[in-house]
Amino acid sequence: MKNKYRNRDSSVKAGDLILTEEPFAYILSSKEQGIRCDNCLERCKLLKCSGCQFVYYCGRVCQKEAWSDHKWECANLKRIAPKVIPDGARLLARVINRLQRGDGSTYRGFYSATSFRMWKDLMSHYSDLKADKKRMDHFSTLCVVLFEYLKDLSLPNTVDLMGLYGRMVINSFTILDMDMNSIGSGIYLASSIIDHSCDPNAVATFDGRTISIRAIKDMPCLDWRHIRISYIDLMKTSYERQMELQENYYFLCQCDRCMDDNLLKHYHAAQCLNTQCDNPISIQWKANCELVKRLDKETDNIQNGNASDHCNGLDEDISGFTGDSTRCNECGTKYTEGRIEAFIKAMEFSELHLQNMKGTSVAYVDVCKYCLEKQEGVLHPLNVMYAQTLDHAFDALIQLQLWEQACVYAEKLIPCFKFYYGLRHPLLGLLHMKYGKILLYKMDLQKALQQFKCAEKILKITHGDRHPLYKKYLLPMINQTMLESD
Repeated sequence: MKNKYRNRDSSVKAGDLILTEEPFAYILSSKEQGIRCDNCLERCKLLKCSGCQFVYYCGRVCQKEAWSDHKWECANLKRIAPKVIPDGARLLARVINRLQRGDGSTYRGFYSATSFRMWKDLMSHYSDLKADKKRMDHFSTLCVVLFEYLKDLSLPNTVDLMGLYGRMVINSFTILDMDMNSIGSGIYLASSIIDHSCDPNAVATFDGRTISIRAIKDMPCLDWRHIRISYIDLMKTSYERQMELQENYYFLCQCDRCMDDNLLKHYHAAQCLNTQCDNPISIQWKANCELVKRLDKETDNIQNGNASDHCNGLDEDISGFTGDSTRCNECGTKYTEGRIEAFIKAMEFSELHLQNMKGTSVAYVDVCKYCLEKQEGVLHPLNVMYAQTLDHAFDALIQLQLWEQACVYAEKLIPCFKFYYGLRHPLLGLLHMKYGKILLYKMDLQKALQQFKCAEKILKITHGDRHPLYKKYLLPMINQTMLESD
C-alpha cells in the first residue's frame, strides 16, 4: 500500500487524516509470538511456519505476503532454535537485509506529493550513541547476536553498523494494539519527520502494522515543520518526561507544557485541608526533587550543587513549605505538622511501590488499594502519583473483574487523564469506553451511554470512523446500549 497524505495547501481540522504509511521494516514482539499473525499483527487463529517453527500466520495470504521478508530469516531462525532472537536484533537484521537485498537504499516514504524521506535521511545521533554507555552496551550485545544469527549476510563494518543501529533506535515507533499496548516495533520513514511535543497537535495510531497520523487540533494549513506528536507517556512530571526524552532521543524538551507553572504546582501537590478548596499545596517532601529542568543560569547553579533545595522549580508565590508553617495561599488554611508528616509518608510510600510496579505487566490490587488509602485526602486529586496509582488499580481491577471498585476508580481517574493527556487523547477515549463497557455490563444504561458518547467524541478524532476500534467495537456497544434502553 502506498502512503496516503493530505494536501498541504488546505486547512486542517481536528480528526483529519494527514498521513497513512506502511513500515519500512517491522517486527512482532516476541512476547506476542503465537498470539498474533507475524504479518498483519491481528490476534486470531494461527498457523505455525513449518520451516522455522517460530513465526505464525493467520492464513496463506499473509504467509505469501510476508515471504519476501521471511524467506531469508526462516533458515536462520531454525538454525539458532530454541534460542529466541531479541526484538532489537531481529528488527536490525530486517533493516540490513532490506538495504542489501531489496529496495532499502532507494525506497522513498512520501509525506506529500513532492516530499519524502529515505533511510539515509534518518538521524543516527552517532556521537551521542558513542557517549551513551547504556546504548553502547546494548549495541555490543546486538552485534554478538547478529554475528551468530546472520550467517548468510555479510555484516557492515562496525561504524556503519552503529549508524544503522542509531537510525533504528532513534526513529522506530512502538506499534500499539487497540488498547494502546505495545505489540511490536516498526520504522516508518515518512512519519519519522514528525517531532515531539508534550502538547501535541497530532496523534499516531495503528491498525495492525499500518500507522495513521491524525490532527487533534485545527490548523490553518498542513506544515510538517510544525506537526507534533508525543513520543512518550505524558502522565509524568515535566522533569521525568525531559529525562526520558533526553535518554532516548538526546534532546531536552522545553515545550510550553513542560514549563507550565499550573501543571508544575500539581505534580507533587498536597490536598488543601479545607474541603471546599481545590488549590494545590506544595510541600517539600524530599531533597533534590526536581519537577522541571530549565535552561537558565539558576538551573545550572542548582545542577552544579550551588543551591541547597530545588524541590519544585516553582516561583516563590506558589504555596510551599516555609519553616514551620504551610498555608494555602487561596483560603489560608494552615497545615499541621502531623498532616505534613502524613503527606511525606504517603509520597514516599507511593514512590516506592510505583517504582516496584514499573516495567511489569501486572498491577497489584492490594498494593494499589493500600497506597490509595494513604493518599486519599492527603495527596491532591491531580497529584501524579495519585493518578498513576489509580491507573494501575483500575487496570488490575478490570483483569480481576471487580467491577464495582473499578467504577469508583474510573470516576476519579477521568479528571487525571484530562489533566495529563488533554481532552483529545486515545487513552482518554479508551478510558471512557472501558468505563462504559463496565456500566453496560452492570445494566446502568444511562451512565454507560454517557461514557460511550464521550469515547465516541474522542476516538472519532484520534482514530477515525473507519478504524476497527470505532467501527467494530465502540459503535456496536453504543447501539446495544440504546436498544436496551428502549
